Amino acid sequence: MKFSLSSRSSTFFAILIMIFSVSCKQKEKSKNEATAVKELAEVIEVTTVGMEFQLVNEIESGWTTFRYINKSEEPHFFILEKMPDSIRIDDYKNELFPPFMAAFKLFDQGDMEAGMKEFEKIPQWFYKVELGGGVGLVSPHTEAMSTIYLDPGVYVMECYVRMPNGQAHAFMGMVKELVVTENNNGQKEPIADYQISLSSETGVQFVDSLKAGTYTLGVTFNDQKLYEHMLGHDVNLVKLDKGAELDTLGGWLNTMDIKAFRTPAPEGFTFMGGVEDLKAQRTGYFTTSLTEGDYVLISEIPNTLERNMFKRFTVHKN
Repeated sequence: MKFSLSSRSSTFFAILIMIFSVSCKQKEKSKNEATAVKELAEVIEVTTVGMEFQLVNEIESGWTTFRYINKSEEPHFFILEKMPDSIRIDDYKNELFPPFMAAFKLFDQGDMEAGMKEFEKIPQWFYKVELGGGVGLVSPHTEAMSTIYLDPGVYVMECYVRMPNGQAHAFMGMVKELVVTENNNGQKEPIADYQISLSSETGVQFVDSLKAGTYTLGVTFNDQKLYEHMLGHDVNLVKLDKGAELDTLGGWLNTMDIKAFRTPAPEGFTFMGGVEDLKAQRTGYFTTSLTEGDYVLISEIPNTLERNMFKRFTVHKN
């Protein structure tokens, strides 16, 4: 569930223990261990095996790189939602889930009026939630890496891809609290190899082609707005199989259609991550390895193709 647009926001990774031969000097051993810890701390691993997020409970604020490892059989993503003061994960589940679950069930039955009535039960604090980015859609048995700037606060991480019955993955367990402390991690903003520009007026702007390789792509949100589904734009990287139709992809991403955004996802598309909704003038990053083929950068909004919120590009051999 995404909502307020005014400001859209690993398994508990173990510290690697270096194993040395008895002949190693203790001083050198300590130096190597410290280096390993520093390198590991730069990336927060998030793992999904079924319908859950496995990661640490608390991290420092600042530029944060997430590696999302999707070991499940479903496509997933996660968005980080910054909670208003005093709101925690139990409040989120107990006060927010019931009206949404009831509404989605009624929508699926075709009773739009009754479903909208359920939204009247949404708590007022819901409208103060700030959204702060995240990792875009990731196909089963695939991983993706994104870097965003996190301010201190309490966040809820969730995935709202829909089950075949129309209920969001969050209701099935894909929701987790993450505390971001006042201590800054000291990480620097990434340097992009290429820039992606997002705007509700000019669409998605990117190069037409590039060579195969591993790249860090910067995603600048030149503006942000509410669309019909009360959400903003994000960007997802998708590799296209031969013959895959963008109309099919655009239709599946249209969450205004209660039958859309359900698993299984349409065939012919490999989701490779991206950057979830950010406020206007903010930039997020994602790092990806591109092999030869056709790709599209596309936003999860209604009528995304008609709105030019996509950009096809080709990757050539080196």
